[in-house]
Order: sequence, then C-alpha cells, then structure tokens
Amino acid sequence: MQTCYSTYQGAPSWRPKDVASRTAYTSRRRQVFCRVASKEPAVEVVSTSNKPKNRAVLQASKSGSQPIVERQRSLAEYMSLPASQYSVLDARKIERVNDDTFKCYVGQLRMFSWSVEPVLTVSVTVEPEAQGCTIRLLSCELKGSKSVEEINNKFTASMTNVVRWREVERMSAPPDAVRDHATASAREIVSTTELKVELEVPSWCSFIPVSSIENVGTNVMQGVLNAMVPRFLVQLQKDYELWASGDTSRQPVGEL
Repeated sequence: MQTCYSTYQGAPSWRPKDVASRTAYTSRRRQVFCRVASKEPAVEVVSTSNKPKNRAVLQASKSGSQPIVERQRSLAEYMSLPASQYSVLDARKIERVNDDTFKCYVGQLRMFSWSVEPVLTVSVTVEPEAQGCTIRLLSCELKGSKSVEEINNKFTASMTNVVRWREVERMSAPPDAVRDHATASAREIVSTTELKVELEVPSWCSFIPVSSIENVGTNVMQGVLNAMVPRFLVQLQKDYELWASGDTSRQPVGEL
C-alpha cells in the first residue's frame, strides 16, 4: 500500500503564485512522495506457531584413574580382549545382550518429587591401537510412573566412556629399596565419561523454570557419574587381577 503525505517537511519556501501553477506543483510533489513511500520496507510478521518448545539441556562428565600392578599377564593384553570375553562385573546391574552390547540398570534416581530409573543399552568398541575401548550409548529407556515413561519420546541422550591404559611415572626409590613388582611395572586404567541429555519439558511440570530443571538434572547426573566411575575402575582392577592370575571364568566381581 502506498502512503501519500499532505505536508512536507523541508520543502522549499518558494511556491508558484498563480492557482493553476500551485496545483500542478503540489501534484508533482505528492507523486514524488508517493513513490518514496512505496519503497519503504514492509514490516515482516513472524508467526510464533513454529517456536521451539521449552527444552532443557543436562550435561555431566567425570574422569578417573586406577593404579594397576601388573601380574603374570600384561595389562595391555587385558585391555585388548574382545568384548565377547568381558566380564559383566555386576550381574545385578549389567546383563549381556550380545558379544559387544550390554544393558545397564542405573538404579532409581530422584528428581524434584518424582523417581526415575534409567535403563541404558551400550555398545563396546575395542581399540587395541588406542590401548583400550570406547563405550557408547545406543539407547536409554526411563522406567517409573506413567508420567515419567511418557518422557521416553521427548528426550535424546548421548554418552561415551573412553577407557584406556597408560604408563605412569615411577617415583624414584631409595638406593636400598627392594625392587618389587609394583616398582617395576607402573600402569593405570583411565576412564573419561561424558553424558548429555536434551529434554522437552513435559506439560505437567511446565510450571518449573527450565533453568531449575537443568540445574537439578545436571546435579543428579553428575552425582551418578561421581559415584559410578570410581567404582567402575575398581571393578576393572579386580577383574584384571583375576584374569591375569589365570582365572578364565569371567564371573562378575562384585557390586558396581
């Protein structure tokens, strides 16, 4: 739509004296202003119907290491075992799905006034050239109340746990010290876990600010990793010691 102005700021003070000339002058001025006004950019109307729904992003990470004393068989050989020969470590919380896939039961977690139990399905990729393996999340299912389980189609999760062995610097021993097996072989297993969850806030808790959901959820996840990573490393240490001593049963070694 064109907009024509009947008053003109900055117009010259000169005007034709006779009526006919003034009429023609005014008409030409009006045409010029109409053309200028028609070139003004249109106001863009943005629809809010496609606005993304509230999403909360939860992130946590944890690294840890466990000293290892090498036994009859080397740590490098142990860390190169195919996943099919892995112990499940704790049969109450981990079950084997196939040669390189496992299901992990995290246990019940509390967040605000509701409880949730994540069940993780993970794959293990053995990487001998990298001195370890990488555990990746394939899927995550939430168990709990009906409201909690409705969240299963409203979130995405990613997790990696990079497990490696490495040499560590040996502390210099005094001259009269006995050179024992621990002094000769200084190794450790290192685990670095990163976890991220993106959640569409369900309507039944939309009254809670997204920032609060992110803070509480991140703290819960961080607490889980803070507890699980050190225990996982201790489990690996015990499992290595059994394997290195000749135990081929690959039985679970305890509670994770």
